Amino acid sequence: MAEGSKLSKGSITNEVVSEDQFWTVITSALSSKSKKTNSYKFALLRAILENLYKTNSQHELTFKQLAQSFANLYWNLIIRNGYYQGNAWIETELKKFQITFNIPKGISFESISSNQQQELIKKIEKNILKRYVVGALFEDTNRLIYGFSKEEKKISFTQLSLEFLLKHQTSIYKLVNYELAKFLNDKNPYTIRGSIIEEIENITKRESLKKYQQMILINSGNKCFYTERELAVTKKSIAVDHFVPWSFMHSDDLWNFVLTSPYLNSKKGSKLPSGIYLEKLHQRNQYFKEIEDIHIKLEMEKYEFHRFKKIYQYAEINGFETGWSPYL
Repeated sequence: MAEGSKLSKGSITNEVVSEDQFWTVITSALSSKSKKTNSYKFALLRAILENLYKTNSQHELTFKQLAQSFANLYWNLIIRNGYYQGNAWIETELKKFQITFNIPKGISFESISSNQQQELIKKIEKNILKRYVVGALFEDTNRLIYGFSKEEKKISFTQLSLEFLLKHQTSIYKLVNYELAKFLNDKNPYTIRGSIIEEIENITKRESLKKYQQMILINSGNKCFYTERELAVTKKSIAVDHFVPWSFMHSDDLWNFVLTSPYLNSKKGSKLPSGIYLEKLHQRNQYFKEIEDIHIKLEMEKYEFHRFKKIYQYAEINGFETGWSPYL
């Protein structure tokens, strides 16, 4: 195990770091030059990318946030899709967990109970993240990407490292997925490489957005967000659209969801709506923040428009086509 795994905390460098330096340490950590007996480092970097927009005002993420991404990824890889991990601790523990609770193979992470999800997240936080993985990747990236404290159970970024990750999020995410697919292909030699990559890219995508559809229907009606036309309240007449595409956000958040027709949802694809819709969605979200329903409050408690605008802007920087409108 890397020397960094023994550290209880590590400070990120405060020196000025170039983009080339950032890229060098990330590609080196992910490449075959860096010894990897398991896929934890891929999963940690992926978890960081999935939670970039959930950092607090001090540019920090909690171990629990990262562990939730870990649990979702590994459950779907191992239990839902059956990918062998090479005798990693997490594979043994997830299979024990599956047997203990009599959970069928092929079941997704979101389909197990909330209590079971939380139990898995705690186990992963304690036995993987806190024990050694956070420190190991910290050293492998030459202390340039993040710092950490096991006592405070958090990692932290500088403004410079966070902006680098935001600016190149899509490219880094694709690189992580590709290297993870190569690792899994070596452990699962009878599986077609292309299919692993495709599955990894979408493996943590939520299967059902019904909960969010109901929240929006109840609190803002059944009109299409983009056209204001009424949508028939039937199973196949309403689509829940990620305003900023899921392929950039990699998370499901009420403040990023709108209702539209399945046709427009398909037509929009992974494009960014025109800026006029960004302001319109902000007005909707401001209204949601005032709603007393506890479930809405929990979903909206961290919403801030200036952060949402940054997400939109960074998605454009990452190459997502902007200016979409149903009338174009």
